[in-house]
Amino acid sequence: MIQIKGAVKFPITLDSTTWIFDDRKVQIEDLEQGVFDGTKPINFDDNREWNRAILEGQTNPPTLNSEIKYKRRAVLEKSFVINMTPFFKNAEPYDTATTIRLFNDKDAIDIPIELLPYLFFQFAKDGKRLYEDYSVDSFVYIPEKGYSHQFQYVTGIEVR
Repeated sequence: MIQIKGAVKFPITLDSTTWIFDDRKVQIEDLEQGVFDGTKPINFDDNREWNRAILEGQTNPPTLNSEIKYKRRAVLEKSFVINMTPFFKNAEPYDTATTIRLFNDKDAIDIPIELLPYLFFQFAKDGKRLYEDYSVDSFVYIPEKGYSHQFQYVTGIEVR
């Protein structure tokens, strides 16, 4: 569990164990092709999907596509990342916030808040979690510039 705290209206706790079922996750290979969000429109050709969407309604986070993929066992073999923008949107950083500090027991890194749309957490590699305690690795990925601000073993987040 990783908490977003500091200059936010609503401190929230992130649980990386649930992201494997979150449709917003993307494979690293897809990220490098410019796909930042894994959600796709639901294909209503399959009555089962259509009925479920009608009966259960919109879920947040969206999970229907992931549940379908899970049946194909793809999640057990791939490396996944998730964009942090929706989580920070929910935490609502104050207008005065300028920096996102990621830290662990030994080190910290400051990321300008302007880079938030490009901030990703990697939570799975080859279908396995990265760390026993479910911590994650982070990086900024800008398609034109590549990877930067890489940081391993994120255990906390402070908005400053």
